[in-house]
Amino acid sequence: MLGPDSGARGGIASVLRVWQDAGLFHGRDVRLIATYVDGNALNKLGALSLALLRFTGLLLGGQVGAVHAHSASNASFRRKSLFLALARLAGKPYIFHLHGGAFDRYHAGCTRLERAWLGHTLRGARIVFVLSDSWAEWLRREIGHPDVRVLPNPVLPVHLPATVVREPQTLLFLGRLEADKGIFVLLKALARLRASHPDLRAVLAGEGDLAAVRQAAAEAGVAGLIELPGWVAGEAKAHCLARAGVFVLPSRFEGLPMALLEAQAAGLPVVASRVGGIPQVVSDGENGILHAPDDDADLARALARVLDAPDRARRMGSAGQTRVLAGFGIERVRGLLHAAWTQLDAPAARKVGRA
Repeated sequence: MLGPDSGARGGIASVLRVWQDAGLFHGRDVRLIATYVDGNALNKLGALSLALLRFTGLLLGGQVGAVHAHSASNASFRRKSLFLALARLAGKPYIFHLHGGAFDRYHAGCTRLERAWLGHTLRGARIVFVLSDSWAEWLRREIGHPDVRVLPNPVLPVHLPATVVREPQTLLFLGRLEADKGIFVLLKALARLRASHPDLRAVLAGEGDLAAVRQAAAEAGVAGLIELPGWVAGEAKAHCLARAGVFVLPSRFEGLPMALLEAQAAGLPVVASRVGGIPQVVSDGENGILHAPDDDADLARALARVLDAPDRARRMGSAGQTRVLAGFGIERVRGLLHAAWTQLDAPAARKVGRA
């Protein structure tokens, strides 16, 4: 299995941690080769070089039956494409598992040669996994792969600390603090709501350009409303989920974000943009509110609909929790994943007993 180090920050690493914690690899010899680690450029290059050497050694030693590659766009795809080229040379079947929500933009911006390489890499996969129906349609149309399957990100029940008091007027954002995640649109929406919602707070948890966020918040007049705790995980994340009244994710594009699923599993109503796989899990007015991306006025209206109706917000949170645990529970993902792995079992794979 090719992907980031399971201790890294980011959506793919979060998925891998859930897979490992839920025992999805049980009964198979799955070896995770970390093609990416957090750190400086030298650390990342060293990890990539080591991963290539290790993967090549396993191929030459006959220790690889099949490959499952987790990829996003840009550098993530370029890294995985090197490994998958080696897998093709060795005659090993592979799954290409697409995460993230910007692959169409990456594809559109590629040179003719890069686009040909991208198509060759994806069409060489036995199976392509995506996170939502909309991404499956795009892959079938643009790449022409015959076997594109939707494998949703799994979510586990969230255990919240009982000592934390929920604050109905506190918003929670979990993600990278950047324009593509809608963070500056959110700050403008807060400015629209500030006068009518005196108890409004926003916890913006994640890495990014904190100086730019602080400056934009000051310019919008909402610097006193926001908290910037940085990247949160484990108990710190559970504390944020227990404290917040509403989860907000105003992204410009998405696949199927783990943060949104985790927030729903924690019983939070969701206000999110109508992009990517988000409408697949958020039904407007039922378990959350959808808004137009890059529209701070529409985002402010959506937030007000939840903030101004606490009883409705609680019902939305409860409905979202029930729906996400039923539709994105680990057993459903386990069945889809193992069906695909079984299909990958070529004679060589069965002989060495690898996955």
